[in-house]
Amino acid sequence: MADWEIDFDTQRMDPDFFSIRSMFLSGSISKMYQLVKHSPTKISKLLGLNYDAYHTKLTNPEKFNVLHINLLAYAIQIDPVIISNIIQEEIKNKTLEKYNHYIKTKNK
Repeated sequence: MADWEIDFDTQRMDPDFFSIRSMFLSGSISKMYQLVKHSPTKISKLLGLNYDAYHTKLTNPEKFNVLHINLLAYAIQIDPVIISNIIQEEIKNKTLEKYNHYIKTKNK
């Protein structure tokens, strides 16, 4: 990931975003869907999504694009790799299943 040369000011951060930041940094967020009850309207507006689209991405985190991940990370002032790693871990089994299906069917 790129090195962001930005001095974050958590003193002026939105309290809802500060709370979400704390959950990511403490490791209490292990699935993106856990964000569903934490300022969903604010986050969906930040990401430029309607609530249904945001909810779909929480359910299927592989649908978050790089801009969404970076924008959320910037808003909550964390390294975007933290969010990316959560998504990667969450979709690992789905990725393996799809790849194994490909391997089984490629020679048919």
